Amino acid sequence: MLPSNLLITRRWRDRITPVYAQLTQENIELARLLIQTYEDHLGKRKDELNEATEGLEELGYDYRYVRGLSTLLDRRCQLELKSVTDPVEVRRVTFRIANEKGLPINQERRQVILLQAAQELGLAIEELEGSLYGDLAGELILRGFESPDPKALVDQYNLSLTQTLLFYSTELTFTAQGNWQQIFRQIKWLGLIYDIQRIGDGYEVKVDGPISLFKLNRRYGTNLARLLPMIVQSRRWSIKAKILPRRSERRLLNLELNSEKHGGYMGTIHVPKEVYDSSVEQDFANRFNASSTGWILVREPEPIPVGKQVMIPDFSFQKDDVKVYMEIAGFWTPQYLREKMKKLSQLRDIDMIVAADKNLACQKLERIGERMNLIYYRRKIPLRPILTHLKSREEQLVKDQTSRLKVEDFEIRKLVVEVREIARELGVQEVALKEVLKEREIPGYVNLGELLIKRTKLEEIHKILENRFEQGELNLGEALEIIEDAGGKGSTRILDALGYAVVWQGIDSKSARIRKKKKP
Repeated sequence: MLPSNLLITRRWRDRITPVYAQLTQENIELARLLIQTYEDHLGKRKDELNEATEGLEELGYDYRYVRGLSTLLDRRCQLELKSVTDPVEVRRVTFRIANEKGLPINQERRQVILLQAAQELGLAIEELEGSLYGDLAGELILRGFESPDPKALVDQYNLSLTQTLLFYSTELTFTAQGNWQQIFRQIKWLGLIYDIQRIGDGYEVKVDGPISLFKLNRRYGTNLARLLPMIVQSRRWSIKAKILPRRSERRLLNLELNSEKHGGYMGTIHVPKEVYDSSVEQDFANRFNASSTGWILVREPEPIPVGKQVMIPDFSFQKDDVKVYMEIAGFWTPQYLREKMKKLSQLRDIDMIVAADKNLACQKLERIGERMNLIYYRRKIPLRPILTHLKSREEQLVKDQTSRLKVEDFEIRKLVVEVREIARELGVQEVALKEVLKEREIPGYVNLGELLIKRTKLEEIHKILENRFEQGELNLGEALEIIEDAGGKGSTRILDALGYAVVWQGIDSKSARIRKKKKP
């Protein structure tokens, strides 16, 4: 966060947004100059460093931007006392002597006081003067400095600007893609008050802001701001907040940010490498991903509300709009197992697979198994029962999609199109679309299994092949090239549909010959 007097925002109607520093060469150059200034003042007093950085404010930048960068750099400094003795003790002795001498104190009497204090402390008068106020911030010596990358400094400035604005929020609402385990671990550790609800296919988390409390709590506001870096580490995110910039104002302003529009200002997000909680999880994920089922395996998916708490399953399996969750009950303490069973027992209308270590077999788990798919394992989670369950869900998905698909709803503009391309556009399984096409024709198109081709285009290709065939022998490579040039797909299915057969004389397509099929 930054001091509130360095906050730069823009208002428009009921909206407020931070004025981010653009990643221009000019802004990055200023960051570089500031970093160089700090490096050049190693071993010097902080006051000297401050004077140098204030000089950069004359270069035409908003002074709040320059001071904001300086504030972040100050946190990378290691400052030390220059004095040879404790400044507090030096002042105590000096002020006592001054009090004994009485007022007024002129330059001559000042020297007498300092000399007597130096003698009493066993210091040279120069050492005493250097120690007298040596513990003041401006007198500290810059002994170390951790230099950042200039661009990273600008990114950090933009992040801190957002954190500062969130300090004045009455509430923060956000969504995220991935990273949920870390986000909720941070929420719990920071002691934030939250609520979660389902929005469409995902979840939205609302966190109370510091100003929503009866009394503005600085610590709570700081903790809320500290949640922001964890949110923006997600692959995709969005944030909405209600901001009360000043206590004297009664009007709340809206802050809206998202990863697509604002993520670039806060740096490139480096998604942490997948780290599994156990070798059992990692082994299962490796084997499932190698099975090529078409289902997408997601580790630690979005949270599921359970009463006033949330549950984040270990995995989810996703295909189209079908989602199946899996929780692994491995090495759990009795207390943790009781809490987990309590959450699982509250789940409703959630397709959940519970994979439990055989050693944890108990009555509570058996009761869970009456409503969920319970699988026991030893050392390794079996794939077969999980794949069987997913296959049944997929079959039901295909059945549902087949029943609602209508040929008259199709809108095909291409002369030749693959069935999987149409399925992707319709958002359905390819196998479901193929089932529909077996029963119903698309007017004007010929169904070749994997392809749909306009009947007029198929006839055009047929004529070209016939003309070429009359000129002499035709190999497979030449035939496929003719089809491609005519606007078709290089597929032997078109040749088969037009009554041609391929005679293979090896693995080379140039050696394979085309002949007309014999009529039955």
